Amino acid sequence: MRLLTTGLALTGVLLLNGCSTINNNKGGRYDNPTARHSRWDGRQPTAASLVAYLNESSRQVQALSCQDVTLDCRDHNQSGSAAGRMDCQKPRNFRLTAKVVGQPLVDIGSNEQEFWFWLGKADPHVYHCTHEAASRGGIRMPLPFQPDMVLAGLGVADHDPNGQYDVRIQAKTIELIEPARSPEGKPVQKVTIFQRAQATGHQPQVMAHVLRDMQGQEICRATVTEVVHDPRTGVELPRRIQFAWPARQLEMKMKLDGVRVVAPDAQLAASLYSRRNLSSQPGFDLERAQSDSPTGQVQRVTNPPR
Repeated sequence: MRLLTTGLALTGVLLLNGCSTINNNKGGRYDNPTARHSRWDGRQPTAASLVAYLNESSRQVQALSCQDVTLDCRDHNQSGSAAGRMDCQKPRNFRLTAKVVGQPLVDIGSNEQEFWFWLGKADPHVYHCTHEAASRGGIRMPLPFQPDMVLAGLGVADHDPNGQYDVRIQAKTIELIEPARSPEGKPVQKVTIFQRAQATGHQPQVMAHVLRDMQGQEICRATVTEVVHDPRTGVELPRRIQFAWPARQLEMKMKLDGVRVVAPDAQLAASLYSRRNLSSQPGFDLERAQSDSPTGQVQRVTNPPR
């Protein structure tokens, strides 16, 4: 169970930058399955054209909801699965909850101010941190959860057209490489890998999303193994994704069924993208590296000690 819980909590770093918008159909029923993004051209790609391709996909959606997420985790002879629900809304709202045999297993979330994760019986603490503190670096993370990457992976995050990118063109693939920093403050690279040729059928144009250290070693990889296409726009939609953390020898498969594009709802967002329902659990502030109030109530730290 610990293996599965860890894998689910690591989902935040699995869904790396650049996955396109997800469909709003159930069980693989899609119109026009061979439709393709009209603007793809891998002959002489530039950072600007690749970023524009990703941003054209991301602007198609403001919010997503999926009530049928299946996750399977494996480490050698250990394996497990869980069913969950996922919601997200631009720019930073995200929530993933999962259960096993009806029992809550994990709760991962983010809103405009902060992000958090809770691992159920594996660790009762609600780990939380403000986005501002995480952006400064120096945060020791029990798990490499990065909420901004989750939203980028779901296609509801935009890429900065004026950002610093490198492009690596190979015979069959194209890599869009973006410098970033881990919550600990270490420099890393976020890499989006495209198939250079025009993809056909259920092949992905956006093949994988990788987080690398500065020595070129992979920290984690998300490989898109099956896609479908939005019948209205032709945007590529990931349906099955395989994740791997080489150093942890951990793998996970994710299947998304019944994901639907929804209109942003401010009233729903106020309750959905909040950790208030976890207030009975002990909290732990990652910025202060200290537990919250001993009463178990989640305590908001306005001016954390330095």
